[in-house]
Amino acid sequence: MNKHLLVFNLKSNLIMFFSFLGITLMYSTIATAMFDPTTSELMQQFIDALPEAMVNMMGFSNFGTEITGYLATYLYGFIFFIFPMIFIVMLGNKLMAKQIDDSSMAYLLTTPNSRVKVAATQALTLVINVFTLILINVAVIVISAEIGFSGQLQIGKFIGLNFILLGVLTLVSASVFLISTIVGDYSKAVGLSSALVGYLFIMNMIKNLSDDLNFFQYTTFLSLVNIDKVMESNSFIWLSGSLSLISGILVFILSIIIFNKKSLTI
Repeated sequence: MNKHLLVFNLKSNLIMFFSFLGITLMYSTIATAMFDPTTSELMQQFIDALPEAMVNMMGFSNFGTEITGYLATYLYGFIFFIFPMIFIVMLGNKLMAKQIDDSSMAYLLTTPNSRVKVAATQALTLVINVFTLILINVAVIVISAEIGFSGQLQIGKFIGLNFILLGVLTLVSASVFLISTIVGDYSKAVGLSSALVGYLFIMNMIKNLSDDLNFFQYTTFLSLVNIDKVMESNSFIWLSGSLSLISGILVFILSIIIFNKKSLTI
């Protein structure tokens, strides 16, 4: 890792980071502030009046009357998938494909830094941004919930849910990073990585349509963020979170190996 490059990357992408942080925090704070058992029941009645297919696809089938299930359903069926994944596509391709495409990467490699060190720094930049985005949201939600509804949030389960989310987003980040590294052309890399995250998201929505389509959960690793299983089993939390996190790290390592052998125009 190159410390100076890491600091430069973090500073140069602050506007993008704070833009997505602002969007996700808006949803996080509003969702937490809106919670009320009575309101939640009314919202569930409203949801029940909508077409079942639409409700299932959005992951809004059961808001519940306690804050942990309410927040999990409201935020982790759509919001904390779509916005972080858009952020990952934009930042991941900016860090690799764009720099390969416009020869900025070739310039970096003329400095006394190995390809492995440069690629590892770019990967670490992406991971730090994604983890910080989610962790700030988690901290704000927990603090807000404790202030407004002291003792009602199951903090252990909530953190477990986010452990799985971070593992899954690490795997998404690594997959986008791999595409960006292999393709090297910025426009093509953005198109392919957008297609990937779109596919993962759509398959995750389709699996919710009905029990008959439940097999679609095996076509997307986003299905690991399973709210019901998180609430039921701690072993599921550790297994799913650890496997997705380790898989993401391995894909990042593969990307760095490929980049180290890649032919670049200097």
